[in-house]
Amino acid sequence: MFDKKKLLWSFIVSFLLGFMLLVFGPAEIFFANVSEFAFLYGEFAGYMAMIFVGILIVSTVVLTLLPERIHSMVLSVLFVLSVAGYLQVMFLNKNLDLLGVNPDGYHVPLTQGILNLLIWLAVLVGVIILSLRKREIWEKVVLYLSILLIGMQATAFVSLLVTAPDEAYERAKVDDRLWGKDQYTVSAGKNIIVFVLDYFSSLYLQQMLTVYPDGADCLHDFTYYSNADCTYYGTFPSLAHMLTGGEVDTTVPNSEWCRNIWKDDLTTDFYQKLHENHYQVNVYTTDFDVLTVGNGCGILRDKVSNITDEPREVEVDTGLLLKTLTKMSCYRIVPDVLKTQFYTNVSEYSLIVQDMGQGIAHTNSDFYTKLREDGLQEDDSANYFIFQHLIGTHEFNTDVNGNYQEKTSVEETARGCMTIMEAYLNELKRLGVYDDATIIITADHGGDWKEDMQIIYFIKQPGEVHEKSPVTNAPISHCDLLPTVAQMAGMDYTKYGKSIYDFTQDEQRERTLWVRTKDPDYPEDVYYRYTYTGDILALITQVDAGPTVIEQMYEPYY
Repeated sequence: MFDKKKLLWSFIVSFLLGFMLLVFGPAEIFFANVSEFAFLYGEFAGYMAMIFVGILIVSTVVLTLLPERIHSMVLSVLFVLSVAGYLQVMFLNKNLDLLGVNPDGYHVPLTQGILNLLIWLAVLVGVIILSLRKREIWEKVVLYLSILLIGMQATAFVSLLVTAPDEAYERAKVDDRLWGKDQYTVSAGKNIIVFVLDYFSSLYLQQMLTVYPDGADCLHDFTYYSNADCTYYGTFPSLAHMLTGGEVDTTVPNSEWCRNIWKDDLTTDFYQKLHENHYQVNVYTTDFDVLTVGNGCGILRDKVSNITDEPREVEVDTGLLLKTLTKMSCYRIVPDVLKTQFYTNVSEYSLIVQDMGQGIAHTNSDFYTKLREDGLQEDDSANYFIFQHLIGTHEFNTDVNGNYQEKTSVEETARGCMTIMEAYLNELKRLGVYDDATIIITADHGGDWKEDMQIIYFIKQPGEVHEKSPVTNAPISHCDLLPTVAQMAGMDYTKYGKSIYDFTQDEQRERTLWVRTKDPDYPEDVYYRYTYTGDILALITQVDAGPTVIEQMYEPYY
């Protein structure tokens, strides 16, 4: 027969940990990031609840059957996991990396990791000593604190459910979105193709070439710009800036800034002229919110061609969804030293929801698989300006053959990206459109340390042929992308700025790199602006000296 007291304690402690990990944690993650997820609350909540109830029943029964002393020890450990996990989420995750930000996962400074672990150990030792020496006090602490924490989280949970937007529960029947139907179609005439390999820095290229000296040989017809600045560090606002040329305005909300740059007269004129030159504009990224920041893809309609409002048909991988949300929940709760085990990359959750025949391939392996299966097709109805954003080296999970592998090195992933580029170029050659194409292979931003802030930048003009890729240190930046595209399209580009071809070898040019970060002296996120003249060494010198200007954002992006 069950001991009623043991049964009660076992139930409450099991409920606390299970509810925190499987119910409240996933809900809090989901509702705080609704716009970032393609799945709905109802597509995982019921399953999570069933798993929670099943584990709760089994855990309660097993704990109750344990001998008294062992029961106290195990219960103390579970209680500590709950309390310390709550403290971790509420107070100790202040410098926690956003999931998917770092390509090689979460890294904690040694001192921070040790201090964090000591807090966990102190709580554990304290509770165990209390259970052995002060039984009555231990019982009250476990009972009342557990009930308190359950009550607090249950209240917050209900609040999340009640205040959540409609998009958390129901997928919009009709919504403007980027469409991937023609992602593997190019023009039979003229093509301007921009590949944005996320996070691919010039340093990553150098590291790759030390291991694979022939790794970029497929780009022998391309000129390599070794002194290229991304202007903005981060996919936001870099992608929006690349496609509009609009400078960030820190005095207004991000959504207003984004709406303004897409409606800007010069932006409107650029795309109007591009269309007049018979160019169809296709933009392929699953991160379309960084282009529109809450405005929806409708603001791109008169500029971008692959916009659709057809009903969205999706397939949800429920198993992957449950696994991923559980990992995310654990990532928040566990001590710093264990977070690397639960770090979730973009590739892991980008595959949860798949558009049925209409989605955009964004991960390296997904893009490459479809390219190998079907190749490229050509369209003779228009010229094409293609802006293709891939995950690149933002995650180290691509092998040298371009296939998915859970953990690889930066060198392997970078080499795999080149394998994919080679396959794409070979398809252009097969169709007979390679020679007349303008092709740019670059990145939205570089890495997160000084030596790694510049980006790769390869470009091939129509008719450009070399045995080996020429290299120039001309000081270019993404401020020059739209003028360069305009020039290659045969437009008067000077009204949009300077093309990369307006800058020469060894030329000195003042450039500014904007880095979005946090500063203890400002309540909101800030931009550190580093203005420098020269190459990467000059940039490093300026970073060491400190930002030229600090601008507080009106609001953070994340």
